[in-house]
This record gives sequence, C-alpha cells and structure tokens, in this order.
Amino acid sequence: MSNIRHILSISGGKDSAALAFHLRDTRPEIDFEYVFFDTGEELPETYDYLKKLERALGIKVEYIHPQKSFEKLLQQYNNFLPSPTERWCTRQLKLDALIDYVKEGVIYNYVGIRADENRTGLIPHRDDFKTVMPFVEDGITLNDVKRILAENEVGLPEYYELVHDKEHNITYNRTRSGCYFCFFMRQIEWVWLLEKHPDKYWKASAFEKDGFTWIRDMSLEAFAKPANITRVKESYKKYEEYKKNHKVKNGTMMEEMDFLNRHDIDLNDFEDDQFCSMCAL
Repeated sequence: MSNIRHILSISGGKDSAALAFHLRDTRPEIDFEYVFFDTGEELPETYDYLKKLERALGIKVEYIHPQKSFEKLLQQYNNFLPSPTERWCTRQLKLDALIDYVKEGVIYNYVGIRADENRTGLIPHRDDFKTVMPFVEDGITLNDVKRILAENEVGLPEYYELVHDKEHNITYNRTRSGCYFCFFMRQIEWVWLLEKHPDKYWKASAFEKDGFTWIRDMSLEAFAKPANITRVKESYKKYEEYKKNHKVKNGTMMEEMDFLNRHDIDLNDFEDDQFCSMCAL
C-alpha cells in the first residue's frame, strides 16, 4: 500500500544506529525513511556520527527541524526548564516534529528499545501510528548492539569514549544521545560536558533563570566551582567501587539507598536512567 510509511528515527546514539543495520539485514524488503529530529542543541559528535552512518549504510538521513527553537519554547514556558515530570522539550522538539513530518498515511515508527530494557518513552498515541520494536521482537540486547556496530565498522559515538581522570582514578563518559543538556543527565555527565564542551555547558547555564536549574537545587554556575567538581568525582568513585564490590543489580534500590545515605552521596547523582525513547536511543 502506497500510504504506508516506515520511519526510523536516528538519534545519533548507539541503539538507533544498530537498529538501522539490523533492519537492513533482517527486513530488506522494506523501504525505510531515515530521519533525525534536529533540535539545534546537539553535540558536534552527534552530527559526525550521523555522517558516518550515512556512509556505512549508503542512505540519506533527512534532518527535521521543529517549528520553534528550544530558546523560543523556553520563553513560551516562562523559563520553566523541562524536567522528568514535564518533558515539554521532547513533546515539542521531537514528538510534534514527527507528527508534522508524517501527516498522511499509516506510520510504522521503529524504535530501538532493546530486549534487555524495560522502558517505552514517549510514543505517539494515534491510530495511524504503529510502534515497532524489532530488538524486543528479535531478542537483541546491549551486547548485540555493540556487536552489530563493530561488525559494520562504525563503532560507538565518540561521546561514549571514556575520560580517564588520573587524580581521582576514575573513568566516565556521556551515556546518551540527544541534547547536550538534559534533565536526565547524571552530575558526572555535567562534569563531562564542562570539561569536553565548555561552550555548551555555559550556554546551558544561560538557560537557567528565576530559580529554574538543570540540577536540583544548584545552578550550573555554582556547580562548576572546583569544590563541587571534586565532590562529584569522589562520590562517583565511591559508588563505582561499591557496585564493583557488591555486584549491585538493577532493582536493588534498598542497597543503593543504604550506601548513599551512609556515605553522604547525593542520590540525584546516580538515579536510574529512564530516558525517553525519542531522545536517548
């Protein structure tokens, strides 16, 4: 049927990239449309990875832009920054952009949620939108994603590369695609942004007004003070050592809470990831 469209949103992250290769190999009969919802607030590594995928797959990714920029939307929301309970950025910059892009036809929206995950994210609730999760259907896990990317010689996006801090004896990295700022970012990831892309960090800081901050109860200006950076790195090291020694598994929040309370570590540093599938895949 000519009115059926198969949409794969490429986020610049590992999962949607691996999904593109997986769909090419397992569903060659389908003519996919590859789109990237460009918020204008992306990392340079994201654009570099998109170009790499286009070359490896022999495809063209169409860049879709929202009707309003993040800055204009922020003004519209009276400087109220998006949050886990009010994800207006995802709805306005990604979900609405998807709906505007596919105004006609029955839409099959392919999402890179893996078989070893338990999340859904924001998905259009319309009768003509059919959400498809091939990784779940085919039993694809994180190790499979890494294998697929390695076999196709694209590897992971550069922002996944570990930063080695010799002074604190830790390694850390960014763990998601999407905007360089995000209310789901752990504090160690804000440290990563400050160190790797200070211009982006201070632009995110400039969005904070009237008590609305990205990090709970602390502005990015205050967060950037050396004492706070040291605190976060030391807390991160303690928690990583705790996980290694105690083999913390998903769901053992009581163990984590006990450790965080005994060692004066901010739970906000280590909250479980609950990324939206439109942004983080």
